[in-house]
Amino acid sequence: MKSWVFRGIFLMIAGFFLVLSGCSKTEKYPLGESGGTLTIGTLNEPASLNPLRLSFTASTDIHEKLFLTLHRFDKDMNIVAGLARSWKFSEDFKEVTYVLRKGVKWSDGQPVTAEDVKFSFDMMRDPGIKYARSGGLQFVEKVEVVGPLAVKFVFNRVYSDELFDTGIMVLPKHIMEKLSAANSADFDADPVSDGPYRVEEWVRGDRLVLAANPDFYKGKPALDRIIFKFFGDEASLMAALQNGTVDMTNDLSPQYALKVQGDPNLASIEYPGRSFTFIGWNLKSPLFSDVNLRKAFALSIDQTALINDVLMGKGKQANGPFLPTSWAYDQDLKPQPYDPEQAKALLAELGWKERNREGFLAKGPKQVLELNLLLAQGQPVQEATAVLIREQLKGIGVKVNLAVVDARTFIQRIRGGQYDAMMFSWKNDFKVDPTAVWHSAPEKGIYNFILKYSNPSVDSLIDMGLATLSRRKAKDIWVKFQQVINTEMPATYLYVPDVVTIIYKGVTGPAQDARGPMASLDEWWIPAAQRRGEAMASASVSPAAVVPPPSQPVETAVPERNQPEKPAPAAAKPQPVATRTEQPAPSRPVAAAPVTPPKPAAVNPQDLLVAEATPTPVAVAPVVEEPKEPEIPPTEPEAVKIVSPAYPETARKAGITGRVFVKILVGPDGKVKDAQVIRGIGYGCDEAAVGAAMKAQFKPGTKNGQPADTYITIPYPFMK
Repeated sequence: MKSWVFRGIFLMIAGFFLVLSGCSKTEKYPLGESGGTLTIGTLNEPASLNPLRLSFTASTDIHEKLFLTLHRFDKDMNIVAGLARSWKFSEDFKEVTYVLRKGVKWSDGQPVTAEDVKFSFDMMRDPGIKYARSGGLQFVEKVEVVGPLAVKFVFNRVYSDELFDTGIMVLPKHIMEKLSAANSADFDADPVSDGPYRVEEWVRGDRLVLAANPDFYKGKPALDRIIFKFFGDEASLMAALQNGTVDMTNDLSPQYALKVQGDPNLASIEYPGRSFTFIGWNLKSPLFSDVNLRKAFALSIDQTALINDVLMGKGKQANGPFLPTSWAYDQDLKPQPYDPEQAKALLAELGWKERNREGFLAKGPKQVLELNLLLAQGQPVQEATAVLIREQLKGIGVKVNLAVVDARTFIQRIRGGQYDAMMFSWKNDFKVDPTAVWHSAPEKGIYNFILKYSNPSVDSLIDMGLATLSRRKAKDIWVKFQQVINTEMPATYLYVPDVVTIIYKGVTGPAQDARGPMASLDEWWIPAAQRRGEAMASASVSPAAVVPPPSQPVETAVPERNQPEKPAPAAAKPQPVATRTEQPAPSRPVAAAPVTPPKPAAVNPQDLLVAEATPTPVAVAPVVEEPKEPEIPPTEPEAVKIVSPAYPETARKAGITGRVFVKILVGPDGKVKDAQVIRGIGYGCDEAAVGAAMKAQFKPGTKNGQPADTYITIPYPFMK
């Protein structure tokens, strides 16, 4: 009888095994004033509006206004519902099933379904597509449609950041499958979308106009239109901000941003950056094989001076391969001190004591302590940083030669080891996964050729960190990882630049946001009394946006604006890439005075690196091998003894209630071998739950008829 009681308790607990379900609340934009146009000035025009063609470092701000992801981050970096209204993990955490919202439609009126999700995943995993971000899907084995609005992701291993990888941007299957290639020019320029905004017009080299989606599931966004206005240089962009034809930009360097911060009509908002800049040392070079030499160079670099003089104070010190905003960042990791005297002492211990006639350290007349610092052209902030570092190293007697080359040559020289030191910026994602850069296994560390670093203990820490379900335990592993990197110093980290946004003060809604300056763009609005410059934003039309002759429909960014008519000489009329607005042609064409075409944007070395590496999904074996088709179905452990956890007095007094979910490993003998909190509530409840779990006893689970290690998850309630 007692056994049945325990079994009943166990089955009751099993009813709570639907863990980590997403929010299913009905979301609507708040009621309020709507209308108006926001013009955003930028130096970076997207190459395509097709998410499959996003580069590794490209901003997703525009794409996220056009396409929904399964889930998204809120301003506090919590994962909340998106296209999916809810999600549910399997008990062994090898599967997660999403349930999509009802009634979400593509801009052509077709419903968004689970088939779209599976199709999008398959396209992203297709090596022929060369999706730059496919590496984030390497642990997803497949996606299955389990209902019209339900789709299941199946993992080939269990790891802590599964939700980071499955929140993909979804594409319309009924459109994409009819195209000859995933990079169809038609879809690239004028995609069928399901986000809060739709493409109204795209005039290459001039502007991209997004119009509010009246059928969006949250309702119509407040702003009628968002115009992305493209500029060829910072001076032109700054002038547009000052004269009111542009309302906002994120693309001004610190020097230009400071020039406009005194404008009474503009506000400045600073956001934490997601890219860190570092110097990588050629570890294969005999000169840099000694960690003490690398340490001496690091001690001679003044990070504070770099931030103040190059970034104008708009940045943070970088102390390692994780961003300071990451949950895995080691808060106790101290920045490398600036100590030129200690640097000189270390160099003296290595035999660099004498100086030549030029004042540089030398061993004899020919062996000068000299290095070539490699960097890619078109990166003005990096170039300014390199110049300052050259002066700082000169102060301790080191000769530095700057080698500024084009991005492709830069990558080729890194691959070939043709450098002493190189300067690089790396953009980190929100997900914690240093595998691609730091793992020494070629199939995993696909970008490890940047530093050519190899350490078996680091490889082991990376593998363990990714496979650990408990974020608290994973944090301990990532701290050790950072400590090893900090000790061996294969790279010297310099800074993380802030993102400075300059915006018109009449815009309501922008605030500091860990996601970035434009993540909440669909929630902004401009009070009617504060709307300015809508006519100005379209009054000056660039040559790329010349209105076609009377025989063609007029293509305008904002149709309700009154545009002045001016006589124009005959000129070539480049056609807009996409348009959805047609009006009767005016009595005479309108054209602007010729303008010098903008210079092509510099190539980001990280994008080129990713493109050349063309990462394809890596097949990773499951952590625990299981027969795919066992002769005898496996069985779950059955509870023999369940111990209730003691309710900590501190938690009781604080009114803390909830459930602590504990993942338990039951051994072949029915005893608990391990217990990990996968979702806790703190205040001592997590520890109490683990303690109770370790005292539980079970009839062991089986595989192929034999007792075997089996994982189960138990939620321990803490209620008053």
